[in-house]
Amino acid sequence: MRRPPDCVALVARTHWLVGATALVSFLALYLLVGRLPNVEFSSRTYTLALGIGLSYCLTGVLVWFGAPAGRFMSRVCGLIYLTRPRLGSHLWQIMDSAEFKAHFGGKVPPPPL
Repeated sequence: MRRPPDCVALVARTHWLVGATALVSFLALYLLVGRLPNVEFSSRTYTLALGIGLSYCLTGVLVWFGAPAGRFMSRVCGLIYLTRPRLGSHLWQIMDSAEFKAHFGGKVPPPPL
């Protein structure tokens, strides 16, 4: 498969970066807490951290390949980016662009005259 447009690749890479950060944090938490006798986390903590990391990585893959669920998942995962307005607003505008929508096979309205 050929490489997606630059705007799509940027969104996918952003999701991958956030997912990788969550997975590295999960691993660090697991390794550090395992050695501390007075600190304990429940399995729910590890499940949430692992789930967040994997969902962001999966979203990056779906966006990269243009899967139909990728647009929806990108919006859901993109909500956390809105806490950083310069990053979130830019990515949100990319997800609203005609090029991004066309990557997923959606109907793109013609540009206004």
